[in-house]
Amino acid sequence: MFCRKAAHLNSHCQDYGSCPDYSSCEDYGICIHEEETRWILTMKRAGIEKRYWKIEFETLVESIQQTEAYRKAISYVQQLSKMFHHGYGFGLFGGNGVGKTSLLCCILKAVLRKGYSALLIEAPEVPLILNRWKTKKAEDDQGDSLEERLFQDDFLLLDDLGAESSVEYTMACIQQVVLKRVNEMKPILFTSDLTPDEMARRWMQAGYNRVYDRLRTGSFISYLEGENLRERKACFLLK
Repeated sequence: MFCRKAAHLNSHCQDYGSCPDYSSCEDYGICIHEEETRWILTMKRAGIEKRYWKIEFETLVESIQQTEAYRKAISYVQQLSKMFHHGYGFGLFGGNGVGKTSLLCCILKAVLRKGYSALLIEAPEVPLILNRWKTKKAEDDQGDSLEERLFQDDFLLLDDLGAESSVEYTMACIQQVVLKRVNEMKPILFTSDLTPDEMARRWMQAGYNRVYDRLRTGSFISYLEGENLRERKACFLLK
C-alpha cells in the first residue's frame, strides 16, 4: 500500500504536487496516478505493447464490435473463472490487420484485472526464448524468467501463430509449449492469419498434427472478418 506521507519525496506519483488525492498527510491509500503507473507496469510485464494500452472492448472500432468474434470474446470474459478452471483457450483466425490482436488483448487485460497472470508472446519468438532457456546457466535461473512464464503463467497469448518458421526445431518448440500447457490445463489464446484448414495442414505436413488438434479441441475458435484497419489508418494519416 502506498503511503501519502512519502509524497514530498517525489518517489511515487509524478503528479503528487497537484494531485487531489494527496490532500491529507494523515490519509493512506493509492493515488490515481500511482494506480495508472501500476497498471502500465502490469501490462508491460504481460507483454502488452504500448499501442494496445488504451484499447478496451468498448473502444474497439464498430466494425469489430458487430462481429460474432467480438460477442464470443465478451462471453469468454464473462465466464473467465470457468474457462481457467477447465483450461479452455480462445483461438482467433482472420486476415492481416483486421484487429485480431487488439481483440485478444482486451481479453488479456480482463484476465489481468481478475488477478490472473498472463503473457503475450509473438509465436515466432518462442524458439529463441526456449533456446536461451536451455543455454542459460543454472545459477542464472531466477524462477520468474520469460522462459519459465511460457509454461507457468495462467494465460498465454501466442500472437501470429503460423508465421513462425516451418523448420523442425521451430515446430518442435511450439509443440513443447502447447502440449505442456494443455496437459497442465492452462489456457492458450492465439491469433493466426491462416485459415483453420491451412493451420491444420501446416502442422500435419510437419508431422506435428497434435499441436493444432490440442488447440482446436481446447479452445473456442472464431474467425474475425473485416478490412485491413492498418491500411485504413495509414490512409487517414496521409490525408
